[in-house]
Amino acid sequence: MTPEPHAPSGTPVTTLPGVRLWMRRLLGDLRSGRSCLCLFPQAQLTGAPADVEALLDELLHELADFVLVPAPGDGTTPGHLLPAPPPPVASDPWGDMDPILDYDDGLAAFSAVRTRYAAVPRARTASAPDVPREEPAFPCLADRIVKELGAPASDADRGHTGTEGLLERLTATAPGSPEATRVIVVRGWREPAPTAATDLLRRLSATVKAAGLPPGRRPRLLVLATSTELPVELPEQIAREDVGVHWWWGALGRLDTATVVAMARARPTGPAARHQLLEAVAQATVVEVCGPFLDLAARLAVEWDGLPDGLPAQLHRLTAGPSPDRTPLRGPRTTESTAAPLHPNASLRPEWNHGTLDRWDGRLRRRPAGGSEHEHSVRTRIWLAQNHALLPLLDEAREQFTEVIGVRSRLPGTELAARYGRRAEMELGAMWRAHLQGHVRLSQSEADRLRTLWASRNKLAHRTALDNTALESLVHVLCS
Repeated sequence: MTPEPHAPSGTPVTTLPGVRLWMRRLLGDLRSGRSCLCLFPQAQLTGAPADVEALLDELLHELADFVLVPAPGDGTTPGHLLPAPPPPVASDPWGDMDPILDYDDGLAAFSAVRTRYAAVPRARTASAPDVPREEPAFPCLADRIVKELGAPASDADRGHTGTEGLLERLTATAPGSPEATRVIVVRGWREPAPTAATDLLRRLSATVKAAGLPPGRRPRLLVLATSTELPVELPEQIAREDVGVHWWWGALGRLDTATVVAMARARPTGPAARHQLLEAVAQATVVEVCGPFLDLAARLAVEWDGLPDGLPAQLHRLTAGPSPDRTPLRGPRTTESTAAPLHPNASLRPEWNHGTLDRWDGRLRRRPAGGSEHEHSVRTRIWLAQNHALLPLLDEAREQFTEVIGVRSRLPGTELAARYGRRAEMELGAMWRAHLQGHVRLSQSEADRLRTLWASRNKLAHRTALDNTALESLVHVLCS
């Protein structure tokens, strides 16, 4: 078992609610008798493989009965220490056979002879010595699975090797026995042949169906891989009633990011109410800006002071410079304004594999950057966070201020309602106009409070984020 990896905040990845839900769906498929293919971004398998290993450890713990197939070279001689193969010798594509073509005349119905390619041996020459076929450095996937399964239950199964032997053994074993229903787990990213595991998955699905095994008595295969070296259409082709395809796409949600951010932020100090409100706005901002990219969210939560004016520059410092395992992408980029598909289609997979695109809150989310060309997008997300955190408090403050308006009004209630609306529904802007027109007499502190509430609500209504001064003024008013 690998050590339990944690999100950058110190939160175990497998404890996040979105991750737990993703695993629950996968385990549900396996327990219902389905084989599964799990696809992860290439960046996650190269940049943060411990997260995938932690997911696998947790899945194996839940499964209890499984066969984890060792990667090639685990416990054997490393490939670079094996004897060097003999030098390649140019060979005739026909080998030792000369092709003789029997052409079909199209009259097969009138002929008892079926035409086909025929081949006869040809004499060997001294210039073409026998060269032994080069054997692979490691056993194939099927043979390694057979080895992990142990000795066959019957003598009839002995001697069967390769994929055919494995499939025959899995389907011929007594239905319902532990060997017949044990989940076989393959880490595809550690396999030398990228499609070996998915080819076996397809063959197993067809063989199980042909054998007529019921769901509770089927052998199952769990393959964890990346889509970069698989045919583009394979995931859609392989997804069917007896095979589940689970993408690491949209697995993380707002609650996951909020959990990581809350664990990473330092505990606020000073007057409780004021600092708690500023902290709530800061955390909401980090969550909205970073989305599903937990590593960036944790770093920003630790290093940012929580005031909006400094966020673009801080984000630029955290995202500046090229990433060694994420080369720049060329070509048209998708927008984030449309709903995201349920899994990354062919046009989205390059960015998804680079770890820069994901599905979050039902929409496409691209990894944020702090350059000047991205500043407008960052400001928009700051506004969204402030809107989410402050609007309920502004509405509550407006309702409370209607009591002040009722006491301070110089007009009868009916006339005040005719000019500015019913008092219970009067907006902050209408209250402010009533004060400016002299129809409501306010003290200086009450006027200052109303002006701050109105100006803040007006900015947010016009999709403008509050700067440092406006935010601190509003927090002071809300907490006083």
